[in-house]
Amino acid sequence: MKSYWQWNKENFDWHFDPSSKEVDVQYVGRFVHNNLDDIVKQTASEFTEQDAYDEVTIKGVPYNEEAKEIMEGYHNDVTGAGFTTHNTGGRQRRDNLPKEFHAMAKHSGLKDPQIMFLEQPPGKAIPWHRDSYNNYRRNFAKVSDDTEVIRYLVQLNDWNWGHYVLIGNTPIHQYRIGDIHCWREGVYHATGNVGYWPRYCLTITGQVTPDALHLKDPASVYI
Repeated sequence: MKSYWQWNKENFDWHFDPSSKEVDVQYVGRFVHNNLDDIVKQTASEFTEQDAYDEVTIKGVPYNEEAKEIMEGYHNDVTGAGFTTHNTGGRQRRDNLPKEFHAMAKHSGLKDPQIMFLEQPPGKAIPWHRDSYNNYRRNFAKVSDDTEVIRYLVQLNDWNWGHYVLIGNTPIHQYRIGDIHCWREGVYHATGNVGYWPRYCLTITGQVTPDALHLKDPASVYI
């Protein structure tokens, strides 16, 4: 695939209009825990060199032809735009995460939730992209393409200057630790850190159920 961006413009119905006033993100609610900031700091201190990643390096063997084409198309997009191993990524980990993060997944209302803890240091970005959920559907949950999957973004620090989150045409800023956002599949998004402080978040990916938090009125969920 020459360009994943161009392929998505031809195959998904998001507005693909930078002048659109449509709100592309949904505020879901907030996870609340008295010591959440301390838990995040402790978990971040346990990162190792093996947890480092970037958005340019193609790692591993694709599990099917579709995944291979997506990886190639995205790689062409980001490298063609000038992104490198030095200005993308950060550190991330799925395993050995604290019980409080697993409690967030449990209370998300999503079926078979998969979590990931991420650190974005100053000077790093996750370039403009959309989530395919191929890894979740094929490897983790082993569900069909027509199964409705969504990803919750849980902010794990209060917003600070230079922390940038853009969902479609809608920027998120001045959020609080524990705030939860989501967006429909196919919407492009990006994050960046041009501040002086690391940015932390947790993603929760899972299958939509009637109990999913984004189907309810926004509320505080105590963990």
